[in-house]
Amino acid sequence: MLNEGYHLYKSLERCGISLTRRHPDVKEPGKKDGLIVGLDKTGKVTRLEFRKRDDIAKLWTTAEGNQNSFPVIKLQRPLWEADQNDPMRKKLAGIKNDEPKKKKLLLQQNRELNLTNTEADWWKRLHARVKKLRPLYEEASELYRSLPQLMDRFLEATDIEDFLQSFFKELKRSQDDVPYPLLENIVIGSKWDSKKREFRAEVPLVLDLSDWEKYSTRVASPKMECFVSECLLKTESASKKSKRQNGTKEGDRISALSGETMQLEDDKFPNPKLPVLGNVYLFSVNDQTPCQTRYSKTSTDIFPVGRKEANAIQDGLIWITDEERYEKTWYPVPGLKDGESNLLIAYLEDKPNLNVNQARLLGGVSSANMSEARFEEAAAPVIRAYRGERIIKANDKVRFFTLRQADPGRKQIVLHRNCTVADIVEAAEAWQEAGKNVPPFTLLFPGKKGEKGKVLSPRCPFPADLVRLSQKQWLRRGERFSSVPGIFLGDLYDVFFDRENKKMRTVEILLEITLRRTVPLLVGIGEALHKDEIKEFSSDARFSALLAVSAFSIYLHKVGIRKENYMKSNFFYVGRFLSLVDTLHLEYCKYIRKGNIPPQLLGNAHLSLALENPTSALARLSQRIGVYQAWTRKEQDENVRLARWAVGEIGKVTAELADKELSSSTTDAEKAQILLGYLAMPRKSTPDDSNNSPNLN
Repeated sequence: MLNEGYHLYKSLERCGISLTRRHPDVKEPGKKDGLIVGLDKTGKVTRLEFRKRDDIAKLWTTAEGNQNSFPVIKLQRPLWEADQNDPMRKKLAGIKNDEPKKKKLLLQQNRELNLTNTEADWWKRLHARVKKLRPLYEEASELYRSLPQLMDRFLEATDIEDFLQSFFKELKRSQDDVPYPLLENIVIGSKWDSKKREFRAEVPLVLDLSDWEKYSTRVASPKMECFVSECLLKTESASKKSKRQNGTKEGDRISALSGETMQLEDDKFPNPKLPVLGNVYLFSVNDQTPCQTRYSKTSTDIFPVGRKEANAIQDGLIWITDEERYEKTWYPVPGLKDGESNLLIAYLEDKPNLNVNQARLLGGVSSANMSEARFEEAAAPVIRAYRGERIIKANDKVRFFTLRQADPGRKQIVLHRNCTVADIVEAAEAWQEAGKNVPPFTLLFPGKKGEKGKVLSPRCPFPADLVRLSQKQWLRRGERFSSVPGIFLGDLYDVFFDRENKKMRTVEILLEITLRRTVPLLVGIGEALHKDEIKEFSSDARFSALLAVSAFSIYLHKVGIRKENYMKSNFFYVGRFLSLVDTLHLEYCKYIRKGNIPPQLLGNAHLSLALENPTSALARLSQRIGVYQAWTRKEQDENVRLARWAVGEIGKVTAELADKELSSSTTDAEKAQILLGYLAMPRKSTPDDSNNSPNLN
């Protein structure tokens, strides 16, 4: 990540973009519901304010690594000890949907505080850190006087037991303002730690002044963060000054990133908090891992980087992933598993602050009903900026990379690409053209309560949509699915940017995986459309079916098979033949079997065989449909018009296939054409008297 971050930082530097400098010790407090705890002049708690997890995450704190955080402290253990068999827990569990009653029962108890030597030692270390930091803010302007004032009040609270007693007293007084789940977590804990055999609380408490209205800026405010960073950076810079020896500063060494001589980072690299992933270490190595000692180097010695550079990389990553640049320079993209998200960062190297939504184009995904977030809409601003407004040039370079969470402690780069604006525009236009390579196919999506449903057809998907499609292995004719590792997004980018047909093998692999994942769903959806049972399928299943049709069409286009040709191919006709047989079989069951329809229609029952051996499937069907054809010739009732039409269409398809040689095996591209042929047929149809064709209404 250091190399990618360094390129970003240098790009911002060349373009004269001013970054908000952030000291590595300034961090986010995490994303959990918590309380702002107001201290009076004696260090006692006299005010509490509830804050939701999203609001807590926007605040700041300082910490040495992950230790001694201030002004956000974390209540690790609940105030009282109450094990799994505690009678009070059983009483609380017996009270259903009556939170006031639960609060009354919980807070009327009189128990000793759950304090150990661990809490006492932590409180002493925290006081020592605050005493060390207090002089840094001595000369704070009136705008930021609340911070040193808070430190003075905190230092008055020398006894943690007294502090927690005043905290509990105020908690009881403010109980109506605190949601019950948080209250229970604070008092007795709600998370069982099986290793430590105890309940944990892990509640963030944001220390602030009880009379914060008297001050220009309250401590619990994001505005205070910049001031704190400036003070820490200024102090650090002063402490690092040393005498020059032989033309260099004492202790300076060469940075592996820039090749310049400077003060190297010798403690820990910064860990900025980025969207999607949370806190991310720029470089992380466990110095206890035996293999790291092979070359007698561990930790920051493995990759020497200047401290100034490391901080600038952190500031650059925070700038590029600012909330205002969502979709423009960053976007969440699907990871390997369903529901997992990675972070895509994309920017113009010489114009990183230009807003053309390139991140959304490269990493976007369609909404579940495919009515929003269309690829064409995301591509339009980029194409317009290039072809129409001439804001960007053909050779302007775009860098984009993807970060994923490898494990709870590590985030890593899994994709890094460079391209030009012309590459993106040409790829987007070619992708849209490939997205049109679909046969006629629609699905009805249920509307919201009180609204009509929508009939949708396949639309051009984002590349990342096809990753999501591959993360579900559909089973039992589309009744359910299991989550599986999906296609690598980098492979989709290879296909997306391929303009010279160099990635044919990659396309074939992606098509094979998509077929394997979606055939059961498409087989089930296809028959449900014949039987008018599509309501049995969830919106997610229908959405996946539309994506599958789009994916097949794009992959076929990428290997040179166009709609104008494949809709006349023998494999497409095989699928059409099976669909017509389903129509004929269904009509027969309605009128001869009095509506007794079998679990599987005749054509659908032979679809799996046709995908592997079309010749064998057609031979078997030819032997079985004679009875149905004879019925349509014998029966003259108007109710069998659709059946007679199906027989007529079967004759046309058979005539087309008679001149073509079918193989006894199929490639994946041929299987896709069979499926498209099966799905492309009109469903609820009755013949039109004027032209003997199906009415699609």
